[in-house]
Amino acid sequence: MKVASTLTNACMVALVAVAGSTAALADDDAKINARIGAWGSACKNAVAVKFPKSNMSEISVELGATLKQSIDAGQITLKDIQSSGLSFNWQFKKHIGYCNTDGNGNVTEFVKSK
Repeated sequence: MKVASTLTNACMVALVAVAGSTAALADDDAKINARIGAWGSACKNAVAVKFPKSNMSEISVELGATLKQSIDAGQITLKDIQSSGLSFNWQFKKHIGYCNTDGNGNVTEFVKSK
């Protein structure tokens, strides 16, 4: 009886640990998505400053494709994003480029490629 009770307790502890780590991962995913949205807006604002006659609806900003794949695959974590920032591609009419943000969401590099 005591062995069964010990095994049951061990299984419960393992299940709680898995559930806790799943909740933590979901929380990190939500924080990553929030940063992508907010920091993408910072990049969009930088484009609007560069092209003062632009309308915000004419500017598109998206996370860099390779970076998005790495985040989706779980290869880049919230901690990585907080230390290295994010990179976004932007487009306004015929102009394209990218901007990089730091771990606080500040645009640190703005490049117009075309």
